[in-house]
Amino acid sequence: MNASPPTLPKPPLDRDRAKTCLWSNLACPGTGSWLAGRRVTGALQFTLATCAFLLSIAWGVWFLSEWARAGKLPMLVIYDNGGVLPPGYLKFLFIGLGSLGLFALSLGWAFLTSLLICREAKRKEAR
Repeated sequence: MNASPPTLPKPPLDRDRAKTCLWSNLACPGTGSWLAGRRVTGALQFTLATCAFLLSIAWGVWFLSEWARAGKLPMLVIYDNGGVLPPGYLKFLFIGLGSLGLFALSLGWAFLTSLLICREAKRKEAR
């Protein structure tokens, strides 16, 4: 008895579909890869982008709560402190920068995957 679900065949790739996958990947990393039939790659790219989004939400919540607590923007708190980070700011600085880096990684990976998909479609048309 086979417990695994049947595998779906990859959809045929032409240039128009490859361009659609490229633009989908640039809008939301992983979706274009998924549409092109690269399920694992697309799922990983989408997961990275989602984690980056959640980290940026966490940073935004901290930013707004710190703004409400101090009564001024966190940048002004640092400026008034002589350019020295108050205790606890460094962790959230790393969270914010980490979210940007994680999203850049997922977007770059999705873009490279899209270029490979476009190249594959171009080769299939040349035949």
